[in-house]
Amino acid sequence: MKDDAHREPPSADSDARSPQASADRGLARGLLIAAVVGLAAWGLYGWSQGRWSQGNLPEAPNDRAAADSGSPTADGAPSGGAVIGEVSWDEVDDPSRDGWPTEDFARRAGEQLDRIAKLLKRAKPVKVDKVASLTDERFRCDPLLPPQRTTVLEDDLLHVQRFRRDATQTPDGEPEPPYSGAAGLAAALNDLLATFPAAQKLKCKFKVFRVELGEDEVTTTQYVACSAKTERGLVEQNATWVIRWTRPDGEEPPRLREVVVDDFEMTHLPEQSDHLFSDCTEAVLAANPCFQDQLLRGLNHWLERSQQRRLFLRLGTPGIAVADVNGDGLEDIYLCQENGLPNKLFLHQADGTAVEMSGEWGVDWIYDCRSALLIDWDNDGDQDLAVAFLGGVILATNEQQQKFVVREVVSTNDDVMSLAAADYDADGDLDIFVCSYYSGAGLGPEQVRVSGIPASGADFVFHDANNGGPNSLLRNDGEHGFTDVTAEVGLDQNNSRFSLAAAWEDYDNDGDQDLYVANDYGRDNLYRNEGGKFVDVAEVARVENAATGMGVTWADYNRDGWMDVHVSNMWSSAGNRIAFQPEFKASASPAMKRRVQRMARGNTLLQGRPDGVFVDTSSKAAIEVGRWAWSSNFVDINNDGWEDLIVANGFITGEDPADL
Repeated sequence: MKDDAHREPPSADSDARSPQASADRGLARGLLIAAVVGLAAWGLYGWSQGRWSQGNLPEAPNDRAAADSGSPTADGAPSGGAVIGEVSWDEVDDPSRDGWPTEDFARRAGEQLDRIAKLLKRAKPVKVDKVASLTDERFRCDPLLPPQRTTVLEDDLLHVQRFRRDATQTPDGEPEPPYSGAAGLAAALNDLLATFPAAQKLKCKFKVFRVELGEDEVTTTQYVACSAKTERGLVEQNATWVIRWTRPDGEEPPRLREVVVDDFEMTHLPEQSDHLFSDCTEAVLAANPCFQDQLLRGLNHWLERSQQRRLFLRLGTPGIAVADVNGDGLEDIYLCQENGLPNKLFLHQADGTAVEMSGEWGVDWIYDCRSALLIDWDNDGDQDLAVAFLGGVILATNEQQQKFVVREVVSTNDDVMSLAAADYDADGDLDIFVCSYYSGAGLGPEQVRVSGIPASGADFVFHDANNGGPNSLLRNDGEHGFTDVTAEVGLDQNNSRFSLAAAWEDYDNDGDQDLYVANDYGRDNLYRNEGGKFVDVAEVARVENAATGMGVTWADYNRDGWMDVHVSNMWSSAGNRIAFQPEFKASASPAMKRRVQRMARGNTLLQGRPDGVFVDTSSKAAIEVGRWAWSSNFVDINNDGWEDLIVANGFITGEDPADL
């Protein structure tokens, strides 16, 4: 198979295979990805000061020249990294100059915590002299490995222990912490390290997400994550530490005064099963030329070579679908690629490898496809293909399990993001819901704010945006093709959000498929199916969520007979620190502040009930900190009959340390 023998997608009105966009889709190269969600520290500084109100753009100060900042960074490079105009990033993002002492302290505390992390990552006994400069003379701390741990899960695969400090405990009723002084900190760290015997590549990371200033001390709350492969198997620890620090004047680093462990969780995989999953990518795909030439190069490589400048091209969001397309009982993979790269169809072989066959099957389209479904939409017993590209959906039938043939291309809003299929009208065939993000033909440079937040008008509201692209419901009419029935069935209600994902499920147990739509920058939708017509009941069902919805999945996680829903959002340590400070949006109403604070909280788990009103169990279930979460899926990982949760997270890694 030749990788250069690829096809562009067919147009909606002919057999030609090159649909053209109707308008310019350029996007300014200087887009600052960090501010897409508005939760990066600089973004919240600007917002809190009113800089981003009603069309005003954040302006870089012009009175500080980048040349004035000549101090080297740790790696010897000039400080500042990225340069905006004549100003370095470090000068723009400097909380000590912007009146944010809490952020300045978070930076300084973070530097001290990084020193502790480096000591732990050495996986060797910590000596007192290495921590003497970290501790105040009055330092004391809890055991960092709480002795009161409770075993919550123990089977052949996993052993999980937890500790949570009783919220009703008062300091007066607690015993004196057993560790004090620099020697105490060293001893506490060594006790923690004892759970990682003969550790290989121990990882340790702190995330400060709360800062409270006092007169002579500061309290921070931070997550601590440590993991390593040990002689006993894999060990992972996640904890919350509450730390009291000294509050020194000037640039003197703060010192630890007290460490309290608020909660702690340790997961152990025994030696005989030292991992849950194995990365088999190379073993399965390496024999295909496209593995080295395309798949291993990474998004940054292709961004430098693409003329496309849409926002989501720069985020790397193509989709994937899995199904048995050739009827051999083995699951195959259809992979959408970046703009200009042909989509791939990998056929699963009996030896476990996969062979790339997109050209032979006629589906190696090159036009920025964003999502795919392998479903039997023509009801002939095999898996057909639906692929979303910018401006429409390609519908191809599976012919004799040997090739796909395009039957129809349905036009939609231009900025299509994802697809979800179900038989909403119970007529025996699958219908398709199409999620869209931006409205119109996309954003050109003149429509993009420096921050990266959509600027399609002064009515854009960061926490409740309502000027996104319209979603579509395509009804399957059999031989007559697919028909857009969005307005006819009531799905035009609240249909101008920035939608990224949707999932069908009969949440009310009445026999038909309802629809949850996860939206960025604001409220989600829950459309209840009432005999083939839909009503948005998100508000009354208490599922509006109002955050950065990027993925959604259903399951009955508590096995009570009512479906529950998990929504992937974004957890931001900076957002949690800043949005809870009294000076942040000081003139805003409490309700508005809560909405913004919600944007930083992270993932959401909503428990279904018989009355149709959902209960938010996110905190209780400890699922909020999914980091920069994208897709998620309920799946029973350890085959114990309970639905577990897998959350895909992360983002593009740049060479500049200031680049998210």
